[in-house]
Amino acid sequence: MAPLVANYYLTYRCNARCHFCNIWALEPGKEANFETIKHNLQDLRRLGVKYVDFTGGEPLLRHDVGQIYTEAKQQGFYTSMTTNTILYPEKAKEIQGLVDFLNFSLDGADADTHDRSRGVKIFDTLVESVKIAKSLGEYPVLNHTVTAQNYDRIEEVAELGKNLGVRVWLNPAFTAHENYNSGKNPTPEMVAAIEDTAKKYKNVGYNRAALAFIEAGGNDTKNPRCKAVDAVIAISPNDELLLPCYHFAQTGIPIQGRLYELYRESEEVENYRRSQGKLKVCEGCTVWCYLIPSFFMGVDKYWWLNQVTYASEFLARKRFLQRA
Repeated sequence: MAPLVANYYLTYRCNARCHFCNIWALEPGKEANFETIKHNLQDLRRLGVKYVDFTGGEPLLRHDVGQIYTEAKQQGFYTSMTTNTILYPEKAKEIQGLVDFLNFSLDGADADTHDRSRGVKIFDTLVESVKIAKSLGEYPVLNHTVTAQNYDRIEEVAELGKNLGVRVWLNPAFTAHENYNSGKNPTPEMVAAIEDTAKKYKNVGYNRAALAFIEAGGNDTKNPRCKAVDAVIAISPNDELLLPCYHFAQTGIPIQGRLYELYRESEEVENYRRSQGKLKVCEGCTVWCYLIPSFFMGVDKYWWLNQVTYASEFLARKRFLQRA
């Protein structure tokens, strides 16, 4: 089966200082130029990838972001972007119609909570960005990470989304790094809060497979569910193939125009394919950007719950757009 997704890190630079993320503290290094990215996209198409999540850092910090998304759409990819919205008002028209899944990160339903979490004052910009996006015919979604510190306030986020006329997607914080979730797995109370809020608010969605996976304790290295190498191709800003994934990268192989050959023929890639989900660092992992695509591979309860999630979300978004 062909890989489903490319997690393409355009930059490690970020103009926010979120307390739960350390990517902004990384040494950015030299970023790949547009021609390199274009060639890698061509190889991704050859490999059968359908969906590219251009991520970061803050992807809008790339001066050529519009050119990159234009190329991706011309090559036939579905695209996504998650942005903190600091630069969205000035970049909105440049990327108009080029992002299939446009996500605005939201940490709280008021300026004090959101700005404190983000380390910069951007709540008002986020609200402005929602209005701009909608005026351009875009469909922004508020992407809210649920943690042990904020799960009791997610109804406030749902209310904000309702007032702004957009959907809210609830993501349980994953357990990849202590900075992301204070070293704690999502609790049963968090799970219940997500389920209860989604029942109460029609503009709220979440992944059912993710919650079931949390309740099962995350990835089991003895019986791994993660297919990080098979399902996802992770590329760094400086043109490396990251293995087995970005968050637990054990190595980064320089691509140098040979992504197709590396992924198909490299013994090093094959070794990580055989060990995906089995490494010591994989125990209990709940990194959704690799596990959600993994759930599409292999029919089990997570496959079914994933299918139900996206079928119901498609219908919910369709109804929501009709009312908007």
